[in-house]
Amino acid sequence: MFPIRLSYFLAAEHESCSRDAVQALLAGLDWGDEAGLMARSDEWAGAVVLIKDWKDVPPGIRCDYPTEINFVHFPGRVKGNDADALVIKLALLRMLAAAFECRVICDAADYIRAEEGIPKFGKEESFLCQHGRVFSASTNVQLISEGYRTRAGWVALEGLPDAKLASDGRLVDADAASGSLAGWMAVRDQTHLHNTDRFDLLHPKPPPLEPREDRPPATEEEIEAEMAEEFPTDEELDEEEREMEEEFKRLNAWERGFGTTAGKQLLEEGVSLPPPDELDDAELTKKLWQVVNLLGEKHTYLHSTDHLTDRELYSWLWQEGLSENIMSAAGLSDAGSHIDILGSGSEESIRLGLIYYDDAEKRADWFASWPDNPIPAHLDRVSDRDRHLPQRES
Repeated sequence: MFPIRLSYFLAAEHESCSRDAVQALLAGLDWGDEAGLMARSDEWAGAVVLIKDWKDVPPGIRCDYPTEINFVHFPGRVKGNDADALVIKLALLRMLAAAFECRVICDAADYIRAEEGIPKFGKEESFLCQHGRVFSASTNVQLISEGYRTRAGWVALEGLPDAKLASDGRLVDADAASGSLAGWMAVRDQTHLHNTDRFDLLHPKPPPLEPREDRPPATEEEIEAEMAEEFPTDEELDEEEREMEEEFKRLNAWERGFGTTAGKQLLEEGVSLPPPDELDDAELTKKLWQVVNLLGEKHTYLHSTDHLTDRELYSWLWQEGLSENIMSAAGLSDAGSHIDILGSGSEESIRLGLIYYDDAEKRADWFASWPDNPIPAHLDRVSDRDRHLPQRES
C-alpha cells in the first residue's frame, strides 16, 4: 500500500483533478477526507488524498504544474526509502499521467545509491512522466510548485521496469516488480545525477525578468542616490558590528546561565506582577496585555498561547514563563528572545501541539513516525491571541 505522503505535481487544470476523480483510480482503498485527519488516529480511514492548487503564484510567474496531489496512507505503510516504496511511487506516477493525460512530476529524494564524492544535490532525484516515458533529473520539485519552470537536464530512463497497481493500491506481483526495479537500479547510468558541471541545467530556473520600460539614462546624482540607498554607510557598518559583538556577549552569557528573565525586565520597568488570584477577570486581562506588550518592546516574544485562557496564560507566566533564563535583547535593534509555551519538546507539549496547533498533514506525519501512539482528537483553540501578540520585525 502507499507509504506515507506521496507528492505529485500535474500539468493539468485543478478542476479536472477532483478528489473523486483521483480516488476512483484506486477504488479499493478505504478513502477518507482531510477533515477526518483531525479526529483521533484510531478513527482515520486507510488513505486520504490532498489536492492543492498552485495557480496563485506571483504575477508574471508561469506555473507549468498548477496542481499538487498528495497521497497519505497509514495502516500497512511501507517503511523507509526501499525498493517497494519507489516502485509504488513510479507506478502511481505513470497512472496519474495516463489518467489525466498530462505531464506529472514527483520527487524521490535519497532513493539513488549514495556514493563517496557525489555532491549532496546528486542524491536528490526527481521523476517526470510524459507521453508514457519516465525521465530523471537532480532537481528540486518544490521550486516547480512555487511557480518556477523546468529546464533542460531531464534524461530518459531506458529499460525502467514497468509496474502496475491493483485497485487497493498494492503492487501487482509485488516481488517480481520490486526485484526487477532493484536489479535495474544496480546497473543504471547515474552520470546525469553526479555531473557538477551541469548543476545549473539540472535545476529549475525562474523565467527571465520582463524588460524595463524605456527611460532616459540616470544622472550621476541619481546613481549616487541609488547607491547610497543600497549600500550602508561606514557609520551604519560600525553600528552593525557593535551590535553583533554586543549580541554575542549577551548570548554567551545566557549560554553560561547568566542571562536575564522576562520577570526581571518587567520589574526593572516598575511593572507590578500581582498573583493571579488577586485579580478579577477584567484586571487580569489588562495586566496580561501590559506584560506582553512591554515584553515586546524589550524584544521578548511569546508563542503558542491560543490554547490557554487569559487567566491560564497569566498564571503560567507568573509561575514559570517569566522566570525562564533568556538573553536580554534590550537596546539591540536586530535581536530577540522567544518564549514558546510548547517549545520544550516534552510529551505534554507534543500532545497539546497535536490537539490545538498541528494541521492534518502534520498529524499524519507524526502518526506515520509513531504509529503505536494514538493521537488525541483535534480541538478548537480557546483564544485568538497569537496573531495579535507583538512580533519580531523581519
